Amino acid sequence: MTRASVLIGVVSAAAGFFWASAGLAQQSDSALKNVMKMMGFATDVAPPADFVLQARPKGDLDFIPVFQPPPEPAKPALNDKELKAIKGDLEAVQKRDDATRQTFPPAVKAMAEEKAAEAKKAKSNASAAASQ
Repeated sequence: MTRASVLIGVVSAAAGFFWASAGLAQQSDSALKNVMKMMGFATDVAPPADFVLQARPKGDLDFIPVFQPPPEPAKPALNDKELKAIKGDLEAVQKRDDATRQTFPPAVKAMAEEKAAEAKKAKSNASAAASQ
């Protein structure tokens, strides 16, 4: 056997020992835990505070829900007529806002600059394609 294989065997045995002893270290009367406490690596778990005990549900619960189910809606779902009316209102607001945006000077200037940049890019792409 080579020295490296012996070293690997010793390291894996030590790792297995410490891994198996981790469960034993949690027991209150374990010799390993007493040694670890003396060396400063382990402590005793303090009892929970009063407000924690009061907040916990009484008895043993089999299942602790993580999320509460969402509440049912207060109003029933919209019918087709109401849905179309709301859609029409939203489209009217969108058209009104688009008209306002088209007449707003900074927006007009930005749109003109954007169109000029697109035209310049298309022109440069066309000339680059023609030169190839």
